[in-house]
Amino acid sequence: MPVARSAGKAVFGDVVGGILNAPIFWYTRGAYDAGRYCWYLIVRRWKTLALGVWIVNIFVPMYGQHDIAGTLISFFMRVIQIIARGIVMVIWTALVILIFIAYLALPVLVVIELLRQLSGVL
Repeated sequence: MPVARSAGKAVFGDVVGGILNAPIFWYTRGAYDAGRYCWYLIVRRWKTLALGVWIVNIFVPMYGQHDIAGTLISFFMRVIQIIARGIVMVIWTALVILIFIAYLALPVLVVIELLRQLSGVL
């Protein structure tokens, strides 16, 4: 019987310890990891949209046409591309930030809702 008691005590201690440790992990290491992943998503989108390449080459004529018409067409086409891709980047960044804020707010909202439900029962 002592072996069963110590095993039960260990399992119970593990469960309670995990429950008590969850908020600490959520707002320390978990928030750090989530923030790094969100930053990774933003950097990856920047690279996917190739905004840096478009900005660096804004004055380079496309297809090697160095006449005035080719230069103007290339410039305005790149400006339009930079604006459009910049809008996509801003929207993506705002979405990722909102998801990160939701990650931080979710445990608080769950506890508030749990307490509200329990107050209705009691």
